[in-house]
Amino acid sequence: MKQTACEKKTASSQTLFTRNFSLICLANFCTCMAGYSIMPVLPLYLMDELHCPKAVMGVAMAVFPLMALLFRPVSGLIADRFNRRRVLIFSTLVCVACFPLCLAAAGVLLFMLVRLLHGVAFSSMTTSQATIAVDFMPEGKIGTGIGFFSSTVSLGMIFGPMLGLFVADAFSYAAAFWVPSAFALAGAVFQTLLHFKKQNAPVRKKLTPDMFFMKKGLYALSALLLVSLMQGMITNYVSVLAREHGLADYDSLFFLLMGLGLMTSRLFSGYVSDRGFMVQLICAAEFFTLGGVMLLSMTTSPVVFVLCGAMLGVSMGALTPSFQTILVRLADKTQRGVANSMYFIGMDGGVFFALIAGGVIADVMGMAAAYLVGALGQILALAIFLKFVVPQLRKEQA
Repeated sequence: MKQTACEKKTASSQTLFTRNFSLICLANFCTCMAGYSIMPVLPLYLMDELHCPKAVMGVAMAVFPLMALLFRPVSGLIADRFNRRRVLIFSTLVCVACFPLCLAAAGVLLFMLVRLLHGVAFSSMTTSQATIAVDFMPEGKIGTGIGFFSSTVSLGMIFGPMLGLFVADAFSYAAAFWVPSAFALAGAVFQTLLHFKKQNAPVRKKLTPDMFFMKKGLYALSALLLVSLMQGMITNYVSVLAREHGLADYDSLFFLLMGLGLMTSRLFSGYVSDRGFMVQLICAAEFFTLGGVMLLSMTTSPVVFVLCGAMLGVSMGALTPSFQTILVRLADKTQRGVANSMYFIGMDGGVFFALIAGGVIADVMGMAAAYLVGALGQILALAIFLKFVVPQLRKEQA
């Protein structure tokens, strides 16, 4: 929805860090800590406690992201048509229950059923939480707000896996499941403290395709899929690349610097986009990603390897929140749930395809070649952005 210059000036002068926005950021940090702390523990738990064969373990692990991805369009509809606060609290409480339920599962099949339910609840929770966060942001500070909000995800990515592995090693697998449950419960407590105006129900009642999928966000989604595919390959396969290049001892430092780069970038990139430099920001971030990935695929130097982690963290940290901001700005206020669900579809879909494509390409040509293919995808993503998305943004801002 277009704004006058006066409305934009008024919106940009409003305070971002209100009580509600601070609470939703705290809730997001807690739920992200819950999700990321259990990720590195799950494969170990499946092998050690449930005696899951490695051939089955991949399927058991894939149930959660696949269900989260498939449920995204529905979660966007739910966020737009129902009371977001109630949906958020309910789905978070389901996530709270799923962690001990995974622990109670007597076999791999029951474990997969619980993770299926967890994927649905997680999809609804993250979409509703992101949509509510946008509701609390002044119109002129949406980019900055999304940057700060998504930085809490980076904190979860940095500290969550370290905490999960520490608890599992120092105490037990049981403790490693109860800790994320406690974090998710803390997130639900913060959610109950939120206060905002009553959400107006949409006038139309009949279900239409645009309630599930925003047509004018297709180009942005296509570019985001390519961006997140590269991010998924970095996150999931950099340890394999490090082993191929004799750098296995440095992959933990790579991820630490990448996480710090992500968080730092997200804190300033939104401010830059709100000042009218969205196009320049995305172009620069794409070139940095392209250069970082090509350098990463060829280097055998430990210093260059870990510096690539910081470089890619900064570039990726600018790219993904920028595309979320684009989708929100392209959407009408009644479609912000759909806009956020499309953002998560792009993120989840890119990571899902990265898991499949990265493994196939690496098996045929090696992991370095897989990274180079992903780098070429960044050129295509930038072309889609400049050719189709930029004109859409200029039309909305006219």
